[in-house]
Amino acid sequence: MQDTIVRYPIKVSQIKDQDYSYQVYLPDFQGYTAGIDYENAIFMARDYIGTRSICSDLPAPSSDLPQVEEPETALFVKVNITEFRLTHGLKSDGYL
Repeated sequence: MQDTIVRYPIKVSQIKDQDYSYQVYLPDFQGYTAGIDYENAIFMARDYIGTRSICSDLPAPSSDLPQVEEPETALFVKVNITEFRLTHGLKSDGYL
């Protein structure tokens, strides 16, 4: 069986004076998550996508990065959905 790997664009913004100082916007989901630092923010974006794959169908990924202004960054994140589900105690089809 081949792993299901998806790639989605995200935008990361640094927010001053917040406990979670990096905000992540996931335009294909019209959703947000946050992290305590840049690496944690990327981890949380992958977790957001993986969790959504368990709860509902994923939207088609955009091929364009969102527009950013300094010091924001835009990048694509890859998530191995098969591995995410197995790591979280689910079979690759999403069932226990």
